[in-house]
Amino acid sequence: MVREGLATAWANKVPSVLVMLLVAVMCGTTLATVGRTAAAEEQVADRLDAAGSRVLVVNDAQGQDLIPRAVVDQAAGLSVAERAVGVVIPVDVTNSVVGAGGTRVPAWAVVGDLADVASLERGRWPGPGEALVSAQGQLALRMDDPVGSVTLASTTEVTDYNVVGSFTPREPFTDYAAGVLIAAPEDAVADSLHVVVTDSQVAATAQRAVLGLIAPPTFEAVTVQSPVSLAQLQEQVAGDLTTFGRALLLGVLGAGALLVAIVVLADVLIRRTDLGRRRALGATRSVIIGLVLGRTLAPALLGAVLGATAGLWIAATYAAPPPEFTAATATLALLAALASALPPALFAATRDPVRVLRTP
Repeated sequence: MVREGLATAWANKVPSVLVMLLVAVMCGTTLATVGRTAAAEEQVADRLDAAGSRVLVVNDAQGQDLIPRAVVDQAAGLSVAERAVGVVIPVDVTNSVVGAGGTRVPAWAVVGDLADVASLERGRWPGPGEALVSAQGQLALRMDDPVGSVTLASTTEVTDYNVVGSFTPREPFTDYAAGVLIAAPEDAVADSLHVVVTDSQVAATAQRAVLGLIAPPTFEAVTVQSPVSLAQLQEQVAGDLTTFGRALLLGVLGAGALLVAIVVLADVLIRRTDLGRRRALGATRSVIIGLVLGRTLAPALLGAVLGATAGLWIAATYAAPPPEFTAATATLALLAALASALPPALFAATRDPVRVLRTP
């Protein structure tokens, strides 16, 4: 049956080419339109799931020492938290060698694991009261190497912090690339708590859990910068894109399937004598159905490959759709072609061979 299907598909080149072109157009159009929508949805999800969009910041608005190291450690241990650190309000520092007249750069004291904030580039991780300098801060402080010390520039108190290495900030702490990170003492209290949640969908749960750890005495005692609204936006955007893509996909596949059905029906009517002869020679209805479907599937497979290739080439100029979407599109196009060929196949199989072969 497979051999006969391929042979008849090759012998009837016009309907085969039409089926191939229709399936190719279905695949190409879907990937160039709906595929771009799927790629856009994936990009939106990736951007909203980036660390910078998953950070929950709780500020001690009234300076009531609500964020000690114990709270930071407990927040970091939450199942909904990827990492958490406390940060003290930044201060200006200068190179101790240059003195008060030197260039000032910001310095942040971090309560918690510095590895959650930065990647170590040179030197070693600092102990309490020691510091790391960024490449930009090192240039501003006129340090030849990430060693030396920095001094507080905004106070009469003389406090030096030994610089023991250099760092590159991690998301979402890229602002820290402008200066210095200080390892806070064990008894330090943070002014703000930064929690990077595991997923934007758990932002509301993380917010409740963190506020439960801090237990502010009043609502005014803390201010919250939460990714909850971003999570809601992500859900809304994803829903809109999915609805639009589904409607467009159904439209493309429906129109293509209708045209394939018309082509197959026309081919069946033209070749009704050949099909009737096969029935008269003993071919069962299932054989006739399989033959019609087989000679539709062969060009449809070639059309799916050509259409997927062309659709990916077009879509790649904007944003390539996910590989699983491409495979699913080709599969749906083939299924649509087979489903549209089934009614003409049933029509051919149920025709009376005596009436078909009767001559006037």
